[in-house]
Amino acid sequence: MRLNHTIEKQTKSRIRHVAEEMFATHGIGGVTTRALAEKAGANTAAVNYHFGGKDNLATEVFRDVAHRSTVRRLATLDRIETEARAKNARPDLRAVIESFVDAYVNEDDPRTGLLLARLVLKHRVEPNEWTRAVVRDELDRVAERYVVALGNAAPQLGPAEVHWRYHFMVGSILMTLSDDGPESRLQRLSGGLCKPADKRVLRSQLVDFLTGAFLIGNRAGPDDDGYPEQAGGSPVDD
Repeated sequence: MRLNHTIEKQTKSRIRHVAEEMFATHGIGGVTTRALAEKAGANTAAVNYHFGGKDNLATEVFRDVAHRSTVRRLATLDRIETEARAKNARPDLRAVIESFVDAYVNEDDPRTGLLLARLVLKHRVEPNEWTRAVVRDELDRVAERYVVALGNAAPQLGPAEVHWRYHFMVGSILMTLSDDGPESRLQRLSGGLCKPADKRVLRSQLVDFLTGAFLIGNRAGPDDDGYPEQAGGSPVDD
């Protein structure tokens, strides 16, 4: 009895691991239950038995990914804000943005970033009940915290501008991550100068671009077209 229980736990864990790998590489729609089961060395009945089907498995995988990402980002954001308060300064803009990009592009856990991007893209293109639930329960609170932090780090922007630029930030990251692999259009158009597969360079370029976007003042408004002089560390009473 104990042996059967151990085997079942191992099978479930193997299916879960393979699902993360395949969903990150191919997306949810690009993975069939049969292909998933075969790669996990199981059968389709095992997927249904342990998870109630591919959709339930996808929900579990992406909810876990979203939760892990949320915990990591908010912990880093807490540290950045605590350090700023200790210096009586605003949160460093570049550090705030880098902590957000880290969820999608980091060398410690690259699969999690790809899965998170897949989740957000799925919700944008083909939203359904479970994507709405995961985004509402996990990612909305991240967005709300970052909008506040970015507003504090870029005080020259009004609330509407911060929301716009947060929205554009997410779009830039997703667009960049979707152009990967040997068929990368960016790599082709740049004649090989830009290689999205080099995640270290990709991350640096993203952070530079997004920091610059938040540094520009509100030029759409009638009264504010200023440019701040630095990315962060300005006294709170500026």
